[in-house]
Amino acid sequence: MAELVGWPVVELDASGLTPEAAPTLVFDTLMTAVERRETFAAVLRMPEAPPRGRRIAGVAERVRMLKRLRPGLVEHCRGLAFVMSEEGQRNNAKALRSGPTMWGCPTFATDDPEQARSWALARLEND
Repeated sequence: MAELVGWPVVELDASGLTPEAAPTLVFDTLMTAVERRETFAAVLRMPEAPPRGRRIAGVAERVRMLKRLRPGLVEHCRGLAFVMSEEGQRNNAKALRSGPTMWGCPTFATDDPEQARSWALARLEND
């Protein structure tokens, strides 16, 4: 089980992981948060984006993880703030724009961890 840091704003630093390994840690952490059955928001520091055009292996597994996670996020998560470089934001622009549809809750992306945390706190206060 993942350790939840900063409840009800769950903070996860996956920035030191590879782009292939980060999704599993994100899934485990968010699943642990969902299983508490309490309202939360999350700040997720993501790894650097792979070079443009390079595909990350495991797409099917990431889709399965998201499908398992999404119902709990719809019910309990008030927002996911992704901390990533500007390049990462550009490379993931489509997924970030479809945040509520894809994740089931509002999403926000920034390269500033404090801005991400402030956004997450505001999402909880507006609940």
